[in-house]
Amino acid sequence: MSAMAALNLSPFSKNLNPNSQYQNLPKTPTFLLSLSYPFTTTSLSSIPPGKSVVRAISDGEYSSKRSSSGSDERETIMLPGCDYNHWLIVMEFPKDPAPTREQMIDTYLDTLATVLGSMEEAKKNMYAFSTTTYTGFQCTVSEETSEKFKGLPGVLWVLPDSYIDVKNKDYGGDKYINGEIIPYKQQLLSLPPKTITVFI
Repeated sequence: MSAMAALNLSPFSKNLNPNSQYQNLPKTPTFLLSLSYPFTTTSLSSIPPGKSVVRAISDGEYSSKRSSSGSDERETIMLPGCDYNHWLIVMEFPKDPAPTREQMIDTYLDTLATVLGSMEEAKKNMYAFSTTTYTGFQCTVSEETSEKFKGLPGVLWVLPDSYIDVKNKDYGGDKYINGEIIPYKQQLLSLPPKTITVFI
């Protein structure tokens, strides 16, 4: 079975609401998810039973790859900044007790270091993150390497990143440059939602 999930990411507000009209579709449905900031565990858990979008990330069924072998061909939709070398890793944290900002950043780096093999490489390859509007980090890794995030503790989504501000080539989030944090100054203008399509 294959399904397509279309993810709309907005830097200002975020809800995960499955479109009810897709619940009774045929064997190979197109499942539409609308994601807007900030990510919440409650919104993620609102996915109807039987829609294994989140579960697939941990059990190996999820794939961020652009193509697959056999008759199951996948369409590639390229958005500005989406080059399959920049990735958004969305993570989940416990609510009680909630981690501090510093603990969340350490978790991001530890997760990336697990994939890349060292903390030094993690600090070089993480380019942005957030602990408020969403909980996750952005990093530069190959498409093949991005598959290694699957099943790691706390990882909910592994998505190709794309610009939220095309003109300035901005991926959003607090900037992280070799260990230096540059807070993201939210722009007052309304940016268009960023849409990422992944196939499962």
